[in-house]
Amino acid sequence: MQLSRRDLLRSSGRFGLAAAMGLGAAPALAACGGSDNAGDADGQARLGWIQPASGALASAYKPAYAAARLAVREINEAGGLLGRPLKLLEEDDEGKPGTQPMVARRLLRDRPQFALGPTGSSQAVASASVLGRAEVLQSAWGVAERLGDGGQFPFHYQLVFNTRQQAAAVARYLCEVRDLRKVGLLVENSEYGEAIRDAFTAVLDDRYGTRPVSVQVFNQAAPDMTPFVKQLDRDGAAAVGLFSGQPQTSVLTLRAMAATGFAPPVVSHELSYIKAYDAFPEELMERLYTTTYAAFSYRPGETPAQGPAMEYARRIAAEPTAAGLEFTAATSPYYDFLKLLADLVEREKTLAPDKLKAAFDKVTDHQGPRGRISFTSARHTGIDDGALVVASLLSAKRKQSVHGIFRELAPGGQT
Repeated sequence: MQLSRRDLLRSSGRFGLAAAMGLGAAPALAACGGSDNAGDADGQARLGWIQPASGALASAYKPAYAAARLAVREINEAGGLLGRPLKLLEEDDEGKPGTQPMVARRLLRDRPQFALGPTGSSQAVASASVLGRAEVLQSAWGVAERLGDGGQFPFHYQLVFNTRQQAAAVARYLCEVRDLRKVGLLVENSEYGEAIRDAFTAVLDDRYGTRPVSVQVFNQAAPDMTPFVKQLDRDGAAAVGLFSGQPQTSVLTLRAMAATGFAPPVVSHELSYIKAYDAFPEELMERLYTTTYAAFSYRPGETPAQGPAMEYARRIAAEPTAAGLEFTAATSPYYDFLKLLADLVEREKTLAPDKLKAAFDKVTDHQGPRGRISFTSARHTGIDDGALVVASLLSAKRKQSVHGIFRELAPGGQT
């Protein structure tokens, strides 16, 4: 996730832009920006908070918002925004792409200047398509590359690595470091799955003159991954890119690999449920790797460095809502978005989204706990390409990992 950030158990599938635009010119879509104290008559900052509070994803997504809770608390303890506490407008999206137009319509009645969430690429595309028309500054947890396109989504800021960056990091590790060119892909049927499949295929073609030897696309509710794993084996995959934000899918894939004996090196999107590792032989787990931020990695034989990332990790680990998924909580984009927003509001002395958008578009080398952040008017993916590394999955169980937040770099996984 990261969970990314994602449809962990069940989703209604991909939700297109056309459906999101079906709200037409409803009065609720009137622009929220324009004045220095846009929003409340008394100038209070209002933050739309889109999170599943009900449905199958409610508990699984809860840790994704732990860092946001931490940021809101820190902002309000420091005096809020322009001297007033940040007011939350919480909306339940049930974790589904199809709910986003209705959620946006309800949210816009309260005229927020800013919005946080939803989580999942399909959900993010649907939401940003609507809220952007109302000029609400937003950061959702979606890694599809187009969510960082400042032309398509001018008021959305992507503060996670995107699918192109992830594909490049995984392909480099497998093809260059491990010299494994016969790569198979196992991807979910979602906005994220389609985006990472296309990005990975393009990277293999452009940089290595090859293509995936097998592409297996599974339904997010698939109860058994054995057929897909067997097909990867039959197609001659010497390594696998496993791209799913669903912990149960990753567990089912591991189960299938253990049963079939097909266990090549695998680089996953993430496997956040550390306790699930205990069900599988260590020799299998040692062949699994994950993408993560360089700030949350350390070299083999060493321990994580003390500094801002470690201090942040400890604060995250102390958050009750992060329990069990501390890695997901720490890699969330929401802390950086809110803290950067607070900095820009203080500097610009305004809550007007249009004026703050201009400030966001000029951010250069802002230091966040996960790395440096920069934007331009065209590029709204704030994470630098060099911020992403490949790391050991099994290392998450070690004490120095701080509840799995820090990962040991995979052999040759340094940038």
